[in-house]
Amino acid sequence: MVLTRIIFAPHEDDAVLSSGGLILQSVAEGINVVIVYMTDGSACYLVNNIDVGKTLKEVATIRKREALQCCEVLSVPICNIQFLDFPDQHLNKPENFDSALEIVKIILRSYSNVEAFIPVGKNPHIDHQITHDIVINAVEEIGQNNIPIYQYGLHKSVIGKADLKVKLTPKMLEMKIKAYNCHLSQKFIKVNDIAAQNDEERFKLVER
Repeated sequence: MVLTRIIFAPHEDDAVLSSGGLILQSVAEGINVVIVYMTDGSACYLVNNIDVGKTLKEVATIRKREALQCCEVLSVPICNIQFLDFPDQHLNKPENFDSALEIVKIILRSYSNVEAFIPVGKNPHIDHQITHDIVINAVEEIGQNNIPIYQYGLHKSVIGKADLKVKLTPKMLEMKIKAYNCHLSQKFIKVNDIAAQNDEERFKLVER
């Protein structure tokens, strides 16, 4: 039975920054990789008080295009990419939380041998924390507590003992950086450039 790894990413650059090496390694090993982008990423400039003269809809379109280009570099097929398009910074609104929860439950039920990857908990970024909460709730509500749920860090690695580690080869790191560089709209966030150069990705299981 083919293993499916589902990366739940709050924003369009989060999957490659946190799990680019894991994705590359998984694809090379014949593991099915699915990426679920929870929000449309439209508020990236707004929350940083940057005026680029574009509407939220225009920014969302740019970010989706960048994500598709990134996934092409990572060799993730377009049929395995899902954009839920919830408004950036508003995933915590009750109506968005509930809708996203139902969609995630459908996604999880679509595969028989699954590992889920989510942002680390106790997260100061609201969309990251809510993505974390939604996936955990979804797994519980569909009664599949046997699904391993791994937490990933973004700019910093997960704290403590890692349950899964991926050491990137120089070629993998080159591909990860190339994939991240598709996200041209995010180049104003310098810490992301540093995170993209991380040659070891560490993941910690959610204790349940």
